[in-house]
Amino acid sequence: MNTPTRLLALIGALMLALAGCGPQNAQPARKTGVVYLDPNAATAAPARAGTDAPLAPAPVQPSSGTEGGDGDSTEPEAPLDLYIELRGVRLEPLMEAAPVLAALGEPLRRFEADSCAYVGKDVFYAYPGVQLTVNEVEGVARITLITVTDDTVSIPQGLRIYDDEEKLLDLLGGTEDNGVYAYRSGRVELIVAMQDTEDDVRRIAYIEYRVAQEP
Repeated sequence: MNTPTRLLALIGALMLALAGCGPQNAQPARKTGVVYLDPNAATAAPARAGTDAPLAPAPVQPSSGTEGGDGDSTEPEAPLDLYIELRGVRLEPLMEAAPVLAALGEPLRRFEADSCAYVGKDVFYAYPGVQLTVNEVEGVARITLITVTDDTVSIPQGLRIYDDEEKLLDLLGGTEDNGVYAYRSGRVELIVAMQDTEDDVRRIAYIEYRVAQEP
């Protein structure tokens, strides 16, 4: 990676160290009790490599595609499928962690920290370009945060860390809120944070998938 990319990755790593402790990473339930997981939530087909079935993302409202008064219409955009692949394994928040970790193999490193959003500890598993955060959710260890840590990993929509804002808008659209673009599908939220760089271009500083807060 070049120097600007390393700088952005370091910034993202610092944010990761505070995962679950800042307002941008707040989860639906606080440390006062067990995080609520809807037992009636629908499930999708089993994930690859023997992982358990992730919760099925609910369709999101298309950002464009409205019928005109003259009868002409534009085909609505397909809802975002918010996941990421690592080593051929599909990853989504709220998947059971054990089969995913077994399929991914030995991480580069593993460490723990007190959780600000869940009961017990945040457990971090670092792999090349991606870090997983695992927490206990109703007695089951589940993935609660997936963070892209450098520009070696591209998300399915075609974005990487250090891509510029114009590319983000071309691929995903959206509206910025304090330098952050958020995209939601069901109980999964994709967060893309921008940062000004020395070439006066706003570029992606970090990308993460997290459990969406309840409305």
